[in-house]
Amino acid sequence: MVLRLYFTTLIVLLLSTVAYGKELLISAAMGTKELVKTVGEEFQKETGERVIFNFSSSGKLINQVVAGAPSDVFISASKFWVDYGVKRGALYKETVKPFAETSLVLIAPKNGKVTNLTEAKRIAVGNRLAPVGKYAVETLKNLGVYEKIKDRLVYAPTVRQVTVWVMTGNADLGLVYYSDYLKFKGKVKLVKVLPDNFHKPIMFYVACVKGGDLKECNRFEKFLLKTDSSTYREFGFKKVKNGS
Repeated sequence: MVLRLYFTTLIVLLLSTVAYGKELLISAAMGTKELVKTVGEEFQKETGERVIFNFSSSGKLINQVVAGAPSDVFISASKFWVDYGVKRGALYKETVKPFAETSLVLIAPKNGKVTNLTEAKRIAVGNRLAPVGKYAVETLKNLGVYEKIKDRLVYAPTVRQVTVWVMTGNADLGLVYYSDYLKFKGKVKLVKVLPDNFHKPIMFYVACVKGGDLKECNRFEKFLLKTDSSTYREFGFKKVKNGS
């Protein structure tokens, strides 16, 4: 029985290798999950190359890459973390390109009654490793409410976790990307789209990882940048023209 299981597993692995040939490892910010998965799956169909995803906060991912974790492509929700990766010698500077942008929004539980930040008891934002947290704090300061509500902020490891806390009622309000709101719009309520001039531009970047497959990463980058604008809009993003 054990021997049969061993050979069955071996056959599956061999078939997988034959079917896909190469593998492309993509470490991407959680806020890009639906967009990157869609593009990655299309890339896989077109090239026959198996695409493997690792989604988390930008800061956590780049720290994994810097520590030597295997990856070919890094996708960040802020320039800060790609610059950090370049400085640490983990990313090829010449491959860094912006490809999408979105807005910051304030959301509440679907049946929530609180819509004012100063009235909320718990406000969910991203932590220091999640760029959405930096955009949120910057916005709250520019709105002039940060000092009043800072003790009521609860910090999540990813933008997706912020959305989940709001969706489940564990937070009265949350600050997330418009793209994340769109994913869960049937389960949370949009309170307002926050002014873009109250925070740095929410730009998403792609870069190739040193030690990874540079040729295939470049191939994926081109595929991502050539993806139609309608796909970006479907997931709440605006495509950055010509990757610049």
